[in-house]
Amino acid sequence: MEEKMSFIRHKKFGQKTYAYEVTSYWDAELKKPRQKSIYLGMVGEADGKPTKRVKVQPEQSIVDFGDGYALFEMARVSGLSEVIMSSFEDAQSILALMSYQLLDGHAMCHAEEWASGNMTSRLYPGAKLGSQEVSRLLKYLGQESTQRVFFKHYVARFFQGKKGLLIDSTALASAINTSLNAWGYGAEGICEHVNCVMLVDKESKLPIYFRAVSGDIPDVSVLGNTLDEIARLGIEADQAILDAGFYSEKNIKLLCERNINFITRLPKSRTLFKTLTDQIGDIETRKYACMYGERALFIKEETISVCDTLMYAYIVLDPDKKAKDTRLLLKEALEKPDHDADVDLQIKKGGLFILISKTQIPLQEVLPAYYTRQNIEQVFGFAKSNNNLLPLRVHSRDAINGYLLLVFMTLSLFIMLRQKLQPKLTMDAALISLRNLKAKIYDKEIIPQELNKKSKTIFDQLEIMVPKMLGV
Repeated sequence: MEEKMSFIRHKKFGQKTYAYEVTSYWDAELKKPRQKSIYLGMVGEADGKPTKRVKVQPEQSIVDFGDGYALFEMARVSGLSEVIMSSFEDAQSILALMSYQLLDGHAMCHAEEWASGNMTSRLYPGAKLGSQEVSRLLKYLGQESTQRVFFKHYVARFFQGKKGLLIDSTALASAINTSLNAWGYGAEGICEHVNCVMLVDKESKLPIYFRAVSGDIPDVSVLGNTLDEIARLGIEADQAILDAGFYSEKNIKLLCERNINFITRLPKSRTLFKTLTDQIGDIETRKYACMYGERALFIKEETISVCDTLMYAYIVLDPDKKAKDTRLLLKEALEKPDHDADVDLQIKKGGLFILISKTQIPLQEVLPAYYTRQNIEQVFGFAKSNNNLLPLRVHSRDAINGYLLLVFMTLSLFIMLRQKLQPKLTMDAALISLRNLKAKIYDKEIIPQELNKKSKTIFDQLEIMVPKMLGV
């Protein structure tokens, strides 16, 4: 739709004259010129004779409307805005920064300039997005007392009763020196990093809680304190799905003592792994075959004792992965015959992994149960790719915690929006389409453009009504 020109048209009805702003445009769908009219008001004196005609205020600007308005409404309708407004002093700045992270994702120093061209600045007129204001805000968000208030309101609004938890951590590269930094391996190679432990609700897929942990503290050491902290918020875990990094006899005993059912992957370095793989026998038979999506695998159940408790081990063999692992191992062994690695043992372990569960699971449900933890990996993936999360460049422990809390709240809004759109639309496609919906800013009102077919479909799916006019 391409605008051509605007002019003022007066219409007389009885003794009164009315003014309209008329805009001509080309309708690409109908392939012909059309006009749209906006009522501006009545002109003339009390006796009904038209005299001096109104002077129409020209538009002040045209801004991106659809994307910012969708986030504003989703936060409001879901109750997330209410939680944030009841938790923080400067809620408008926080909500505006959340929109900036979702819709742009560049460095925080550009937030103010971005907002000037987006409807977000009008929806949150009290937002302070200058660099110094944002820095102060992040330090405020990172204070323990501030976060305690937020999580109290957040948990009360979105999480009630016992919960199944997805628990994982990721290393976040850090470009500055703080007490949380430590050298170690991450997705970016060897670098200084901070660990972020995240808990996600198995049912709603919403993040429940996060902790920033020093980069030199291993995952296996943080489970107890993490469960203690969410207990103080009123969250009682009855299930937990954990990656191999959290596996230890101490953690297994802790989960058993708290009566938390769990599934976790057994690290290949454990003696139990070797014991189980040595005694699996001929697993590659029809008896143990299972389908997981399009993948055909073999799964065998064994009863074991861990920490004097009866548990179940599920030995899984992926034939495709075994073939790939074997090919790579043999290639390396033949190219480097003097290499000390025990190739035969590695080939034997190829394609194998073992899951440990406190409760018995039907074989067909073993992998679907464990792979629900992909939801938390998607949460981390979004945080890193869509939020400019790496590397961390904030300059204090409070600022790191504050920035991670901002990302946490943005993730919640992102997941709420994504759940409304899936499976028909991706977030990227929807937000790009909505960004094309503009609005004209006048002195006392905001006029959104007409919705095209795609924008209307997206707003209908989000169950959001777009007003014909908003007051400034």
